[in-house]
Amino acid sequence: MTIDWAGYQPYRTGSTKPPKALSRKEARRVYEHCMASRPQRREMLARLLGSSGIALAASDSGIQELNDWFLQHLEPDPDRPGRLGGEWYSVCHDIGLFLGDTMIERHPKLHWEFFVWGKTSNAFQRHVIMGFSTEDPKRHTNLDIDGSVATYGHRVVESRGSVPTYGTVTVRGVELDVNAVAARHRARAVETDAFHRWLQTAARRA
Repeated sequence: MTIDWAGYQPYRTGSTKPPKALSRKEARRVYEHCMASRPQRREMLARLLGSSGIALAASDSGIQELNDWFLQHLEPDPDRPGRLGGEWYSVCHDIGLFLGDTMIERHPKLHWEFFVWGKTSNAFQRHVIMGFSTEDPKRHTNLDIDGSVATYGHRVVESRGSVPTYGTVTVRGVELDVNAVAARHRARAVETDAFHRWLQTAARRA
């Protein structure tokens, strides 16, 4: 069954740059826009699933059904190997928000946070889950669930043959074949229950 995209409105941040490259003021505006859009994004995700006859649900079985739907329908970009096609980055964003909200509903001490600790962090100035009681708050440990979904999507399309080419890099005078290194990681089987596993990880950390 194909997806009916007609009723789906892709998520737009209003910025062409990644959060890490924005000023603090602009990045916070993007974050606040993201948080305010959560009900609408949940509705958009529900519409997509509904076009496949699936009801969006936060139960364990509903989370697995969402994961199964994602694996079944995810498409690569035909012109950019290893990247996701069409509106799939928006869908990954919507799924990340849904999973994050589900974690917070199950463990109310968790919360969304605008991450500002460590400019080299991939989570810098992004929306992440924080509040894990089992970890030292001074370390600012977090879960970038949005980024996790997109990374998972990349692994899925690569496992199906949409493989990017990286070439070689020289590190301390030694030439490394990045393609060969990536291929070793690509050999691992793609999980079919990643969404549920992330919820279990959050439960342990919460």
